[in-house]
Amino acid sequence: MMKGQSRLLWRGLTSVAATLLVFGVCGTQTALTYTGTINSALGTSTTKIVNNGDAGDTDYYKSSYGDLNAENLQKLIADTYDEAVQEQEEGSVLLRNENNALPMKAGSVTLFGHAVVQPVYDPGGANSTAAEHEEYTIDLKEALETAGFKVNDTLYQAYKKSKTTRVASNNLQVAGGPTSTGEPSDPPELGEEPSSFYTNDLQSSWQNDYNDAAIVMLAREGGEDTEMMMEDPEGISSLSLHQDEKDLLQMIKDSGKFSKIIVLLNSAYPMEVEWLDDYDVDACLWIGNPGQRGFEGVTNLLTGKANPSGRLTDTYAVSSMSSPAAHVSSQNTVHWANNDEVTSQVSDKAINVQNVVVQSESIYVGYKYYETRYEDTIIDPSSGASSGVGATNDASSWKYENEVSYPFGYGLSYTTFDQELTGVTYDEDKDLFTAEVKVTNTGDVAGQSVVELYAQTPYGDYERKNLVEKSAIQLAGQGKTKELAPGASETVKITVDRYLLASYDYTKARGYILSAGDYYFAIGDNAHDALNNVLAAKGATGMTDIDGNAVDGDAAKTYHWSYDKIDTDTYKYSDTGEEVTNQFEDADANYWQKDAVTYLTRSDWKGTFPTEPVQMTATDEMIELLKGDLYKKADDAKSVSDYTQGADNGLTFVMMKDVDYNDDDTWNKYLDQMTVEEMTSQLSDMFGTPEVASVGRPAYTSGDGTASIGDNTYAKEYGDTRNVTLYPSTGVEAATWSYERMQRRGELQAEEAMYCNMPLFWGGGGNLHRTPFGGRNGEYWSEDSIITYLDNLVELSVIQDKGIAVGVKHVTGNDQELYREGLNLFFNEQAFREGSLKAEEGILSSGKSTALMQAFNRIGLVFSSSSKALVTQVIRNEWGFKGMEETDGIAGGEYKSHFTSSLSAGTTTYCIDPEGTAKAAILQWIENEDDGDMLGYLRSAVKNFHYTLSHTILVNGLSTNSTVVKITPWWQYALYGIDGVFGLLTAGAAVMLVLSSRHSRKDATVTVQTTSGK
Repeated sequence: MMKGQSRLLWRGLTSVAATLLVFGVCGTQTALTYTGTINSALGTSTTKIVNNGDAGDTDYYKSSYGDLNAENLQKLIADTYDEAVQEQEEGSVLLRNENNALPMKAGSVTLFGHAVVQPVYDPGGANSTAAEHEEYTIDLKEALETAGFKVNDTLYQAYKKSKTTRVASNNLQVAGGPTSTGEPSDPPELGEEPSSFYTNDLQSSWQNDYNDAAIVMLAREGGEDTEMMMEDPEGISSLSLHQDEKDLLQMIKDSGKFSKIIVLLNSAYPMEVEWLDDYDVDACLWIGNPGQRGFEGVTNLLTGKANPSGRLTDTYAVSSMSSPAAHVSSQNTVHWANNDEVTSQVSDKAINVQNVVVQSESIYVGYKYYETRYEDTIIDPSSGASSGVGATNDASSWKYENEVSYPFGYGLSYTTFDQELTGVTYDEDKDLFTAEVKVTNTGDVAGQSVVELYAQTPYGDYERKNLVEKSAIQLAGQGKTKELAPGASETVKITVDRYLLASYDYTKARGYILSAGDYYFAIGDNAHDALNNVLAAKGATGMTDIDGNAVDGDAAKTYHWSYDKIDTDTYKYSDTGEEVTNQFEDADANYWQKDAVTYLTRSDWKGTFPTEPVQMTATDEMIELLKGDLYKKADDAKSVSDYTQGADNGLTFVMMKDVDYNDDDTWNKYLDQMTVEEMTSQLSDMFGTPEVASVGRPAYTSGDGTASIGDNTYAKEYGDTRNVTLYPSTGVEAATWSYERMQRRGELQAEEAMYCNMPLFWGGGGNLHRTPFGGRNGEYWSEDSIITYLDNLVELSVIQDKGIAVGVKHVTGNDQELYREGLNLFFNEQAFREGSLKAEEGILSSGKSTALMQAFNRIGLVFSSSSKALVTQVIRNEWGFKGMEETDGIAGGEYKSHFTSSLSAGTTTYCIDPEGTAKAAILQWIENEDDGDMLGYLRSAVKNFHYTLSHTILVNGLSTNSTVVKITPWWQYALYGIDGVFGLLTAGAAVMLVLSSRHSRKDATVTVQTTSGK
């Protein structure tokens, strides 16, 4: 090699090595920033516990499987897989079964729809990626073949080889997250094959075989930050049947080859399904998101090995755009009327400031709209319920059968049941009703039956005058039988807290009331059936079923009682003794602008149905609130020196596990031991926070998921590092209507967390399916706040009892993903109290939860994490919640970085804060301002944080003489090693470059001398 070439070589190698070194060092620093996240994924830790002397039994929270070891982990995994299958069996909903098409015998079938090779396994969000690992996942084809079916492999392989792929719905715009510019995203793709895909060769594959059934799977995919589109690139609702799907179904129908056509709906979102008749569909089964093992359960349902018992927790409307909420949210979100003025004065990103939703539908979400309007078409024609305003397809009159395909609570079985309401009692001391329902299997196949108990409360002159809206029917409680053999019976007992029948009066009583008048309990096969039973008890006529056929209803399935006068006292104070009264008046558009919104009322359907969104003009006062700087240091604020920090009081983290929350003396002595720097270091949460040496609190990692405990793996020490189980989505779990299933999942998820060494995860969907389009509907339970209240309470309390803190999310109002970050959400307080707040009140007021995650949206004009009315007054003071309240991810969101405002409101910690901006901002404020009040808020935050963690498995292994030692996990050594190698390569290449340069200079000198000599 020539000398010049050598020099160029070493120069190039030096540049490459130096570049690698820079990337390596930067990558290492980034990885260190995300230590908690990486530890969570790898099952590693940055601390270990050293016990000095005899520690005794320090397993304060024990596994039900015995010792944590490899053998018991395998038992746990097997149980989680079995549970996932059973949830899918009990949660899938049979919507249609003409001529008993199902169950079917194992035969030769053809699977249609691209979704059969690209199923939507999970609801999105931060869930387990277990379904990406084929060895642990069962798809539909494998499940069917295992059950003895022959599957058309020719078509299946054609789907596999196709370049067609689904792109999740995204509204053509990122919702305003850290990387959002507001520019359009790539358009979503339905991901279905065009008709040209089905060549003659492919069609020949089912002409003479594989035609016992056509099993068609249709999918819809949304998720976090990916709202389903009200109008997609095809110009129609993303939940309606699209042309490629129509062509597919028409081809199957026209072929005339298939003995039966079965449709599976692989969607967390209620699709429009009025087309089932058009294509001669024999059976339709909603399967939601089945998780990694759920298709085994789907197959068991198809074959009859399991009997469907799921019931819908959403209304399936004829038109997904027919609800009043759909007219004023999601793609119908609007900007401020004076948007340029607002965004020029508020320094935060415009996309986090400018979007406004006024929830003018009031309480009428989901079935509470459809069923209430239906009742008023029968008993109150003067209300305008039958008018064409809001009617689907611009019909001249509103008729229930033209609006609803399948009502809330609907679901079929392979057998039949009779339900008899045998009695209702009331326990005045406990303020509880108990209803007893005798259920008898009157068919010839074993199965389970869901018992749905509904209530109707009075809507009279007081309510009309004072704008207290009432749903004609509301869920009150639920139950489910065990499997009943033909002819067998079981009595199901359902308890109802009378508080759930109270209504919030925000105009006169300014609190919860029990209305005067007639009350009813009713059972029914679904919400519509139950309402017809109530109407029968009231002596009404003219009722119809879901198909428009005349029915009488059954008054015998109701229970009636009444109150002579309105009760404004019973629920005036919460169980904590705090008065429950208006806290969110400034989140009502009418507070800022007279008559800005007319809320929907059942007394005037025609005049108040919202046909377009409300646009508001922000005043100077409103703009000041939007700026987010709500905290001002008081003139008489304490000094930092008024507090003791860094003391040695002999209290350690483990000693606090049994200390009462209200033992201020002990907690203050404990907090006195930490320095201000130590306390602020715990504010920024990267799915875990570092150790706190002064009190012996170990580092930990956390997870995040609703269909799993997060994208975590089991700890390496137990011999299996596969991903934790991905269960069927929350929507499927809700559709089981089974507390037994919810309790069992809670138990298993807590056990999984133990095997991940993970004391905390964010799970339990707390928001509502306010419209069918909400991107995270698959992570939330239902359109109904009561079922969410009840189901979260059952599942999450079990997890907490086993020493795992689980934080319900997102508190509150995060029911649309489009523009979710900074969305200005306006409402009236009745709708908020009975809707979004009620959904999360059950678990957060129970004393069975110690963690929650807040929401991205604003409550009116105030970021939810900075809303003292929400974070402190309602959640802590009214509900008595004790524990940590963490923000949703704050990275990249300027409007979320007003840390003094949120910390002083009662927020505890800040999720996904990679740069530690929260801790830096609070520390700087306290030191620069000598603000003892802010230090007091910091101390409260750390107390709440440690109270949560001290009631988890993080105390396991700790004794009063334990020492927490900081260690370096293997992956950090690996990164340091890689950086070292790149450093040596850079240094070596640089040395060779210098040496080659010297040789080149010597050669150049010799050449010059020789030339001169000539």
